[in-house]
Amino acid sequence: MTRLVFLSLIMIPCLARLCYTDIKERKLEHLFIIALLPCAFLTEASLQERAVGMLIPLALTPFLGFGDVLLLCALGVIFGAGAVSGIFAAASLCAGALCLIGLALKQIKRDDELPFAPFIAFGCLAYLIGSISL
Repeated sequence: MTRLVFLSLIMIPCLARLCYTDIKERKLEHLFIIALLPCAFLTEASLQERAVGMLIPLALTPFLGFGDVLLLCALGVIFGAGAVSGIFAAASLCAGALCLIGLALKQIKRDDELPFAPFIAFGCLAYLIGSISL
């Protein structure tokens, strides 16, 4: 439980800053992505899981921005392959739902681009909350 607290104390401010800059400037500050990496010492993923977790997001390069791929690679190093896949799935589902609602309400157009870091952050926080064992 204390590991989760320390993990949250590092991750939440970094993810909040990444979300802010992605929404405002459409870019992710690599410094805050690098600042997430010490969180890897607070998780119990094996080295193999971390390596695969880092490589999985590279397959998404044609579909996502470079900053989003780097953020997912960092989360893959921290949590491992299974977790980064779940985080990406949750982020994609949330982004898809928001796009459907926005299209239905005519608030966004089909060609509009959405910042994806807030959805990645939501997926990561959902994973952290789901990993709490009571």
